[in-house]
Amino acid sequence: MAFATINYYSHSLDKASAFNVIFPDSPDAKRPWGVYYLLHGLSDDHATWTRRTSIERYVLGYRLMVVLPNGGRGWYTNSADGDPYEDDLMTQVMGLVEKNFPVRAERAGRAIGGVSMGGFGAVKLGLKHPDVFASVDSQSGVLGFLREPQESKLLAREFTRIFGDSPTDGPEDPYHLAATVRTRKRPAIRIICGEEDPFVEQNRAFHEHLKTLEFDHEYEEHAGTHDWHFWDRHIRSAIDFHRRHLGIADDPEHAAIR
Repeated sequence: MAFATINYYSHSLDKASAFNVIFPDSPDAKRPWGVYYLLHGLSDDHATWTRRTSIERYVLGYRLMVVLPNGGRGWYTNSADGDPYEDDLMTQVMGLVEKNFPVRAERAGRAIGGVSMGGFGAVKLGLKHPDVFASVDSQSGVLGFLREPQESKLLAREFTRIFGDSPTDGPEDPYHLAATVRTRKRPAIRIICGEEDPFVEQNRAFHEHLKTLEFDHEYEEHAGTHDWHFWDRHIRSAIDFHRRHLGIADDPEHAAIR
């Protein structure tokens, strides 16, 4: 697989920014490729996935491009008072990818996922833009974030600045979005969390919410907590989940190398 850092000027953020990409490096690789937008957590950046996991090796031989955006501490949301990170991802990053790489620029060619804050962002964006993404995955997602008081003073300040004073059941709340997206437009969703993860109850609650809505989805819990050991181990099953929904088969020539 090839790896590159894309430095660009974000008109949404009104500043220079960057994202990383992993893509097939063989001139003979079949085109177009599917795209997996993979989001980082609150304390990370666009380089963390490649520094802390073997994601580049896990996608070897697949007709798949992985895009690793920089979401800052913005929850992949257009802040009530601050930076529009949702617009940056959905217009700037996605626009650059689809203009400059041989990808499937359609719903059937796009997937989104992430961990922690990125899990929230993936579920929120997948449900908010059901015409854009075919499949969504969340690992250890903070899915009930908008429905719980923030004990940390720093998070409480950020929470209000980004989401406003009353975000519950608002346009950024995954609960509200899951309840209002049309049944025939629902993306495929996979949610996974560690049994010892501090946010496991949030994941269980959202799982029950989806069941109440008769929203078909996959839900799993495994031994582990909120760390990169857990996420590195389970990103492979997330990739397989998206491959099924994007119609991406194995390349026999490279499968044994992975």
